[in-house]
Amino acid sequence: MISTVVNYYDILEIHQEVSTEEIKRSFRTLIKKYHPDIHGPNKLWAESKTKIIIQAYKTLSDSATREQYDRLYSHNLQNSRARRHTKREDIQTEDEDILARVRLILKDLLNGHAQNAVENYERLSKDCTGVEFLLHLKHRDYIDCKFLLAETYEKLGQHEVAIEFYEFIYERGKDTHHSRHLVAEVKERIRNIYCRKLTRSAPPEKALGYYEKVLKLKLNKNENAFIYKKMAECYLKLKEYESALVHLKTALSLKPNLQGLNKIKTKLRQYIPNLTI
Repeated sequence: MISTVVNYYDILEIHQEVSTEEIKRSFRTLIKKYHPDIHGPNKLWAESKTKIIIQAYKTLSDSATREQYDRLYSHNLQNSRARRHTKREDIQTEDEDILARVRLILKDLLNGHAQNAVENYERLSKDCTGVEFLLHLKHRDYIDCKFLLAETYEKLGQHEVAIEFYEFIYERGKDTHHSRHLVAEVKERIRNIYCRKLTRSAPPEKALGYYEKVLKLKLNKNENAFIYKKMAECYLKLKEYESALVHLKTALSLKPNLQGLNKIKTKLRQYIPNLTI
């Protein structure tokens, strides 16, 4: 049976209208080029290449088998094009459906229907696993949708989800004209969620990770001093007294009159002799 998958004309490096003489000429050239004896360590590859060249030549050099092959190849090509066309239509339909659903999410957010928006967002997340479907929106709407979703999840008390959206906007908003007006507000929300929500119920080792993220926000000296003080408290709970002392000193270097340090100092003096702060 003649293959309708492999393009024998491509194998012989010729076009479909060539004469039998040109087929023979190309065949001789290719057989010399891919002869296994001249390909050393690639001998097995060359043997396979030679076999398909011979198969293509036997099919196309005979007028009867060439005519049969041409009919089958043409039929296969038409079917392949039809399948690709159908696939494109399916993809287009799917994209239009996603766009409509994403627009509905944004519309609900803008109109105050937060619960509907979240339900539709989470349903679409399950249907489009691993796909950033909000990218179907224009950039301005995309950022607004991210921000409104973050705000909604924050109000619902789902702070881990909210923080992901806020951090996304913060990172990309630094260099985007439309988003710059959001950066200051988003930075404050990130700080508040980490310091007032997530760290309160987190074990000290996890809280330290949250505080590290807050430090990356490049807050002012007073705010950073407070963060270093809170980190010192975490290290005390972990009984890592030297680390606690280092962070306490950093806090004081940023704000010498920092309040609320007596408990930390008292605890440290129990474990670090001759402590002077």
